[in-house]
Amino acid sequence: MNDMIKADTHAAPSKGWTKANIVVLVLLLFVGALYVLNTWSPSSYGIVLNLIGVEDSGLARGAPRAIRSDEWAVVTPLTQATVNNHFERYNQTSLYQEDLRINYGLPIHDWGIVFKPTMWLYGWVNPAYAYSFHWFAITALFIVGYAWLLRWFGATPVLAFSLAIGLYFTGMVQFWWSEKGPIFALFPWVLLPFATRWPIWLKAMAFYWLAVVWLLTNFYPPIQVSLAFVGAVLLLARAPELLRPARLGLLALAAALAAATVALYLGDYLRETASTLYPGARRSSGGLDLLLVASWIFPSLNFDRNFDAAFANICEVGTVGMYYALLILVFLDYRNWRALLNDKWSTWVLGGATLLMLAWVTLPLPWWAGAPFLWHYVPPSRMQFASGVLLLFFLFFVASRLGLRLTWLRMAISVVSLELGAAVGDALSISTDWHDWLALPILVFAFLYARKSPRQAHGAFAIASLVIGILIFFRFNPTQSAWPIFNHSETGVTRALDAMQASNHGILAASGFPGASANGLGYRSLSHVTAVPKLAFWKQHFPHMPQDELDAVFNRYAHIIPTFDPNPRLLQPDAIAVPAADFITEPNVRYLNEPYATADKGGNIDKAELEGNSLVLSGWAPWSGGMETQALEVFVNPEPAGALKRLVVLRPDVAKALRRDDLMTSGFKLRIPFHERLTQKPPICIYFHETAGGNPMKLQNPPDLPDCQPSVSVIQ
Repeated sequence: MNDMIKADTHAAPSKGWTKANIVVLVLLLFVGALYVLNTWSPSSYGIVLNLIGVEDSGLARGAPRAIRSDEWAVVTPLTQATVNNHFERYNQTSLYQEDLRINYGLPIHDWGIVFKPTMWLYGWVNPAYAYSFHWFAITALFIVGYAWLLRWFGATPVLAFSLAIGLYFTGMVQFWWSEKGPIFALFPWVLLPFATRWPIWLKAMAFYWLAVVWLLTNFYPPIQVSLAFVGAVLLLARAPELLRPARLGLLALAAALAAATVALYLGDYLRETASTLYPGARRSSGGLDLLLVASWIFPSLNFDRNFDAAFANICEVGTVGMYYALLILVFLDYRNWRALLNDKWSTWVLGGATLLMLAWVTLPLPWWAGAPFLWHYVPPSRMQFASGVLLLFFLFFVASRLGLRLTWLRMAISVVSLELGAAVGDALSISTDWHDWLALPILVFAFLYARKSPRQAHGAFAIASLVIGILIFFRFNPTQSAWPIFNHSETGVTRALDAMQASNHGILAASGFPGASANGLGYRSLSHVTAVPKLAFWKQHFPHMPQDELDAVFNRYAHIIPTFDPNPRLLQPDAIAVPAADFITEPNVRYLNEPYATADKGGNIDKAELEGNSLVLSGWAPWSGGMETQALEVFVNPEPAGALKRLVVLRPDVAKALRRDDLMTSGFKLRIPFHERLTQKPPICIYFHETAGGNPMKLQNPPDLPDCQPSVSVIQ
């Protein structure tokens, strides 16, 4: 233990550090006031606002990102649902009546709110301000938390805040920020009590509360398991005195109480999730694409200036890549390697743990190799943040001990490295030349400044890395006002949805509303996201499905997607197609024994497709009355084999073209089943009228769909 870090373990803050904190505090208060008063947020919910026709979506900067659907289609709508539900635990506004104590932290007003401090404004102010405050607080906590943690490891104020903000502007953080930001941001605060001079019992109490806060604000084990490992490593490296039996016992007790508190709060969710096929049955092995590993050094290697990725999607190629890593590896004074022997304990702890994580991320290891650390529950792509944080601290530790050599040869090596990264990007058909134009002059300027002021070299490189990170990643997340998210005005689309729900006994069976967005808007919608499976609900609606088939489809975390499929089916591990027609009470469609002799024309059949034994038609009709009076009549040859299924479809294009808001619900999809598979599209006539009266009118067929004629056999 003689080589453990002891100096400055509880050193008083320097005057420079105090001044830096005052400056940061003033800046955060000013920016926070501006941010929250404008109800800004990083949300991409503008996609939903555009979908429902809100004219002023409140977008202040950037553009919403469809890829961030776990935020704009899940977390934000579920937050709206919690507000609409008066912050109660069970979602009474939902068709599924689900429990809102789930993996996503929501502002439910139960005892768990004690552990969700960033959500304490909900119920006291307009939810737009509370939502904005939550996201600003998460950002501030991220920057300050990592800066203070780096300070504990000996960083100067410039280094601490430059590296903390630089960590914020990395791909993994920015691409996942609007949903997993709380996990990233709250992690350092779990460790910071041990950086104080408080008595050990007070540190343990603060650790307990902050650990529960971290876990309940957003519960996602694949990232939190790997970060818990990093936390243990950092504590061992910086505060080895915690290994003393009495202190270790108290720390273990606090950790056990935190885990028990989370288990008590999320007990129902955890029990039901454990037996699911997804995510409960997931197991992971080691190994990542080497291009992802390379992006730790070249942050924009795998995407272009429009954030189009070389492979997978932009979120999956996000890493904690920083030019700081390239600069440290190039300019590190390796001749001073013996200096690491002065801190053998920290060197072995940080270095050994970094190698372990890098091995899991880079090598094709079997699942059991990661089991001792629970990493078999951590896909390597989800270890990117934790491994990146540990690598950052290790590089900082090594650079602080060995120093930097500022030679022109090393500068040439860094330039060649940039060109090599650009060459790899060109080989992937990804235009990465733009990051060279950004990085090269900034790195050259930092090098020249460092040559002039060698004592400031480390800070100069950290600032250079930060500036490049901002230029690359700042554009990804939009700045979206939360006011229209929680206070949007009525639109033609919402009036149409109101009518659809009212005409269907209070159930909205509309397609085209991703995730929980329809429920967030206040509708009792078939489309939704269920964090735990609702097997009894689905068994009631599909009683003829064999139990094993029903389990295979529905026993999972799932996006419920209304479709015109005849049967439920699995689309992907977290998405289920459900036949919307089974949830429509009165489709108002019937079969005609013979066509009408004459009928005026109006409306259109836009598309006709053969699907198995069925003909599926899409179109619209200019009904003038309410949805409850709309009716279709069908004559087709051969005669249908069963009931005709109709689905109402929103047609804002028709309403806009004809300048009639009442045509928003004029669209339809129609499924006509036959006894056998058809070889060609059959002759058909479809008529529409109001059930209250009026003459029938005939929809116009598309060129590839024959009008009804005398009997023609089209059966194979």
